[in-house]
Amino acid sequence: MSSAKNVAGIEVASREPRGSRRRPDVVSPEVEKIRPRSRLSRAEVVANQRRRIFDGLAAALAYHGYEDTKVTDIVELAGVSRATFYERFESREACFAAAYEDGAERLANCIEAAALLAGLEFLAADPPLAHLLLVEALAAARPARLEHERSLVRLAEALRPPAGFPDGGEVPEETLRLLAGGLASHVSGRVLAGETERLPEDHDLLLGFLLAPAQAVDARVAAG
Repeated sequence: MSSAKNVAGIEVASREPRGSRRRPDVVSPEVEKIRPRSRLSRAEVVANQRRRIFDGLAAALAYHGYEDTKVTDIVELAGVSRATFYERFESREACFAAAYEDGAERLANCIEAAALLAGLEFLAADPPLAHLLLVEALAAARPARLEHERSLVRLAEALRPPAGFPDGGEVPEETLRLLAGGLASHVSGRVLAGETERLPEDHDLLLGFLLAPAQAVDARVAAG
């Protein structure tokens, strides 16, 4: 296994071929099994299966990467059949796009409701999902990459400095995108380095980074 340093200066392992990354010791994650005669509604059964497939996808990506993940890997880790998978998604690409949209939506809602620290804790609690959102999205098919770009805009809005710019002005959208991109770069570096659980430790550093543009404008205004 070779290694390199990313833009954040964090040493990360480079991806190896699928054959050397296959983990025969991997077992299916703990999932809520649905009994044949359960009282769940059809909608609840479908929702349960979708969640298990999303979790299986995230786990498979963590081992194989986007290019080398197969539907067989996903259903093995999700504990569902291939037939069930294809009832829910027409392809691996469609499954990834849906999983990304779901994860990004939950992350954004978490930040909007409880600020940056809650978002970092959300990612720290689920390293495979963090890997899916911040690493594998850049290797995915074009629709997922476009969704990633749109998610950065929403993330930026969710992280808008609470004080705003002076005189009630708005933070330019391009500035917000740059801030969100910088934040995503730092967080993905942590994820690639296997340090996802440590993300909450970076809260003060990242908050200072996000507030810097508004603070710089305030300083210029104060200086006349």
